[in-house]
Amino acid sequence: MKWLALAATVLILGGFAVVVVHVRRDVVPPDCRDPRTLALVHQSLTGRFHLPASTQIDHIQMIAGGWLAFRFECEADLEIDPAQLPPGPRPGTVHYVSQFNQPGRRHEVTVRIAPLMIWAPVE
Repeated sequence: MKWLALAATVLILGGFAVVVVHVRRDVVPPDCRDPRTLALVHQSLTGRFHLPASTQIDHIQMIAGGWLAFRFECEADLEIDPAQLPPGPRPGTVHYVSQFNQPGRRHEVTVRIAPLMIWAPVE
């Protein structure tokens, strides 16, 4: 009876481990700091938002997500040389979401930028 309980416990734990490995590998997208995610964010910043290629992403923080998450929400500061930007509002932070799209299981990243608020006297 003891061996039967031990065998059942090993079988259940083994099945649980297989499920966790499958979810981590095939369901959970790359997290906020993963090079694949950062490459897609940088590609969006330079392509869609027309920021300089020298733009750097610093101080990355995970807002939502976890070890078995289906998506990660992240926020980071943008480091850009002001001389390379046209006049106007300056981008300050980037908010991005890393997830897999369902049908093709393709990694996608949705990117939004927020302007840097600069206080200046108004006449």
